[in-house]
Amino acid sequence: MYGSICVSQVPKELFKKVMCKDGVERIFLNVKIVRRKEVGQFGHTHFVSCEPVDQNERKEGVNYIIGDMKEYIPQNNTPSQEEIAAASEAAEDDLPF
Repeated sequence: MYGSICVSQVPKELFKKVMCKDGVERIFLNVKIVRRKEVGQFGHTHFVSCEPVDQNERKEGVNYIIGDMKEYIPQNNTPSQEEIAAASEAAEDDLPF
């Protein structure tokens, strides 16, 4: 999955400061990724939400959806043997000497 989130939309009270075992204080945000009922306009199949774990902390009128995601499909960038041979022949034809 890949996508983006809008950090400026995250309600500040959802950031949690935690003192880690190594003595460094870090800030965490609990998120969940949810499958959309329908694919979005730009092909997004999931959304990212930062809703509070405790439903009692949820505030009316606050949008907890902070981003969109879709499946990551890696592209094969390795040239085939035919493409390598064609590029090699083309390079030989272009030599100035």
